[in-house]
Amino acid sequence: MPIKYESRRKHIQRFLTLFSLSLPLFWFPIIMMIISREFSPGSRLILTIDRTQLPHHNIFFIGAIYKKRALPIYWQVLEKKGSSNLAEQKALIRPVLRLLKKYELVVIGDREFHGVDLSHWLKNQKSPQKNYFIFRQKMNTYYRKPGKNYHQLSSLPIYPGTKTFFLSNINITQKKGFGRFNLAAYWKGKYNQKVEKASA
Repeated sequence: MPIKYESRRKHIQRFLTLFSLSLPLFWFPIIMMIISREFSPGSRLILTIDRTQLPHHNIFFIGAIYKKRALPIYWQVLEKKGSSNLAEQKALIRPVLRLLKKYELVVIGDREFHGVDLSHWLKNQKSPQKNYFIFRQKMNTYYRKPGKNYHQLSSLPIYPGTKTFFLSNINITQKKGFGRFNLAAYWKGKYNQKVEKASA
């Protein structure tokens, strides 16, 4: 007799929950084979972290940039809607740092990852290779040059067409204990014949 729908569904569920199908066990060897073929040890890898909110799933993702595409390395389905928190961000990135310990890494992210807590955590991770990060900041974020007062990023002299604005060794946010970072600013003049609105 043909298998019933409910029995078929349970069989598929049990298959997908097998321990041998976990990402580190079955996917990491595959993606490492691809990366090691395209990148030599010690070379720089650009990693992007992002989150996609679908109607029924909230997918948190990290991938390596290759030929204008992102090779998926690790992902998690968050059991909630909305932005990720610091604990979830660490849980996503930590296995990838261990996996790619032979490479120099640059982690980039949008404004969801603007808080300096993640930057500080990445900065203090011990690995054979140096880890860097580039996170987009909100305009109301405070910064301070050495020996100066705090100001918001919105006060910076940046206008449409600004392409080379850089501050080094400055404090980002008024929280104490986070060290100093570099700040780069860019404001595209026009996109599709329209002047871009200010965003940071």
